[in-house]
Amino acid sequence: MDPAYYVAAGSLRARAYQMEVISNNLANAQTIAYKPEKTFYSVYNKAKSEGRGLPLTPHVNDGTIIAQSGVDFSQGTLRATKQNLDLALQGKGFFMVKTAQGTQATRDGQLQIGLTGQLQTRDGATLLGKNNLPIPIDPAGGLVTVQSDGTVLQGENTQGQINVQDFTNPSALRRVGSSRFDISGAQATASTATITQGALEQSTVDLPTCMIDMIQMNRMYEMSLKAASTITNDMDEKSITDISTGH
Repeated sequence: MDPAYYVAAGSLRARAYQMEVISNNLANAQTIAYKPEKTFYSVYNKAKSEGRGLPLTPHVNDGTIIAQSGVDFSQGTLRATKQNLDLALQGKGFFMVKTAQGTQATRDGQLQIGLTGQLQTRDGATLLGKNNLPIPIDPAGGLVTVQSDGTVLQGENTQGQINVQDFTNPSALRRVGSSRFDISGAQATASTATITQGALEQSTVDLPTCMIDMIQMNRMYEMSLKAASTITNDMDEKSITDISTGH
């Protein structure tokens, strides 16, 4: 098969993947502490991997385009909410929460007091303290204050300290929800992030840029589709000619 066909087909697959990533970013433009994904692609040289020693050519030697993505963990702006249990991180780091799937990392600091008397996320995941245990809160025990280092006070009593972790290789974090990550495979390290009470970190999705990227990607997808269609038609025509001439 014509090597150009593999390139066109690979380009189609890559563009479709990139549009999916952009669409997901757009859908989470208002999600608290959402970190968008950035796409990139590479060229896989099939002939080179087979040890044939062929140099790259304009046809990419049966190459194909592979789309990949990575999360952009840039700091988002903080919006004051004046809600006592809204927390925002300033700097590199994540809140640690216990879920049914294990310990996960998040920067979404929308908290509440659970029925069993502990700090938890809005969907019920338990916020972990420095000892990897829940932070107990008495629903009738008075005002909750969170200091910049994560120390949690209720009235004058210290209830614990929020566990904020950073990672030496954040690229190893695997997204398992809009603002939550699986920490398996990531190396934890101490965080220098500070906590602001009564505020939430906003999504870092740049809407204008995303809209422009979506328009450009649609055009590139159409170009790749046209190239694949042209190559397919040429191959069909060549096959018919070969059959009719006995080749």
